[in-house]
Amino acid sequence: MKMILKRKKAVSPVIATILLIALTVTAAAIVYFVVVPLLRANPELTYTDHGKVSGTSNKYEITIQNNGGADANLDGLTAFIFTNTTDDYNPAKVYYSISDEITTWPYVIAQGATVKLTFEMSGAFTAGSQYTFTLQYDGGKSFDFVFTY
Repeated sequence: MKMILKRKKAVSPVIATILLIALTVTAAAIVYFVVVPLLRANPELTYTDHGKVSGTSNKYEITIQNNGGADANLDGLTAFIFTNTTDDYNPAKVYYSISDEITTWPYVIAQGATVKLTFEMSGAFTAGSQYTFTLQYDGGKSFDFVFTY
C-alpha cells in the first residue's frame, strides 16, 4: 500500500501558483464584466405635471423629473412622438420655458432636475382625443405617457 502512495506525483509548486493566478484573474474579469454594468447609474424619467396650454389648441406641456442616477440625453426633435390611434406626430417646436425653444441637441435633463417641456404642433390637437406621448432618450430608452386633450 505504501508503494502506491509513493508513486503518485503532485503538481509542481510553480504550476500550482500559475493556475491559481489564472483562476483569480478569470474570476475577477467575470465579476467586472457582469456586475459592474448592473451597478452603473441610469436616468429614470417620471412626470410630475401635465396639461393644455391655455388659449391655444396646438400646445401641450408636461413637467418631467429625472429621478435616476445619471443625466438623461434627449436625442433630438424626433425623440418626441405623439400617437393618436394610427397617426404619429412630431412637434414643430419644443420649449423648455414659456419662450425658450430647444434648438441644440442633445438636450440634457440633469440628474435630479425637473424640466417643463411645451410642445407646439403644426396643427391643432383634437379635443377629447387620447394621445400617447413617447420620449426617446439615451440611445433607445423610452418614456411613455398617455393623456386626453
